[in-house]
Amino acid sequence: MKDKKKQQQEVANSLVMVLQLGINVIVPILLCMAVGILLSKVTKSHSDLFIIGGILIGIVAAFNGAYRSVKGYLKNEESPGQRARRLEEESKSQSGDKHD
Repeated sequence: MKDKKKQQQEVANSLVMVLQLGINVIVPILLCMAVGILLSKVTKSHSDLFIIGGILIGIVAAFNGAYRSVKGYLKNEESPGQRARRLEEESKSQSGDKHD
């Protein structure tokens, strides 16, 4: 029963991470593009230079935010090697307890 709850919690956490990643990517791009459009209108420039610059700055900010999100999430995850060592240590400690 606990395994099923744990599995459902892991799925929910993964979905939250995907949604957060999407928000971390879309929002900076849209905001920077909006600032570029605003600057283009304020300066009455007919070129799309401000819009393109805003989009590029937004992309850089989006990747930075996405990297930080994923880095924080993966920091809490256990690598396969760490998991194998932990399971090995647990089995050794359990077999050691039986022999005492």
